[in-house]
Amino acid sequence: NGVFNFEGGCYAKVINLDKDSEPDIYNAIRRDALLENVTLDKDGKIDFADKSVTENTRVSYPIDHIKNIVRPISAAPDAKSVIFLSADAFGVLPPVSILTPEQTQYYFLSGFTAKLAGTERGITEPTPTFSACFGQAFLELHPTKYAEELVKKMKKSGAKAYLVNTGWNGTGKRISIKDTRGIIDAILSGDINNAPTKTIPYFNFEVPTKLNGVATEILDPRDTYQDAKQWEVKAEDLAGRFIKNFAKYETSEAGKALVSAGPVLNK
Repeated sequence: NGVFNFEGGCYAKVINLDKDSEPDIYNAIRRDALLENVTLDKDGKIDFADKSVTENTRVSYPIDHIKNIVRPISAAPDAKSVIFLSADAFGVLPPVSILTPEQTQYYFLSGFTAKLAGTERGITEPTPTFSACFGQAFLELHPTKYAEELVKKMKKSGAKAYLVNTGWNGTGKRISIKDTRGIIDAILSGDINNAPTKTIPYFNFEVPTKLNGVATEILDPRDTYQDAKQWEVKAEDLAGRFIKNFAKYETSEAGKALVSAGPVLNK
């Protein structure tokens, strides 16, 4: 009657794995964990920085290698928060956006993220991609059916949706794990719903202007650029890509009804 996890473990990237920034994954690497494509130094220690085999170095480990899991069964009541993760290689999306029900369907259908280096053959740098419902290859029905079902369940439980960008911003660097954790904490605690907000142009995203545990200067992506016009150029490009991708849904009434929830280009 709620949410549950049916996977018995995790499959994580370990390239440049650092004990301080990703302690849970680091500490999960012990007996019964399986490492792939990594090398050992002369002392038999794993060299997480070595990508001589491939950048796609991985570890598989049982779920009980993580401390903060739900026991004895990974199940819970209805979700109160739905979080879409998107690695934006354009440096346009805010680190977190509070979505309306219509935006929830639009961005769920869009499934925007970036393919990261090493995750697929031939991918050597972040490459933007759209994958319906963040899993197009696995869909049996039309994507709009899944979007409608998601929002129906969310309305029933009173859940809210958030788009969290784990990608890049105007600094040219990825948003830190520390800031992303702060954002997730604010969502789960509900603090984000009491935060002051502003609206981001082109996408009409409602974003917080202050969150505990998150660097204030990154919350509005325009502030991460030396010149906000640089952001506008990239935003217009990305908005156009969203609009072009979503055109395939406009053949149905359900899709047409969601167009206004997406980005808008300035005339």
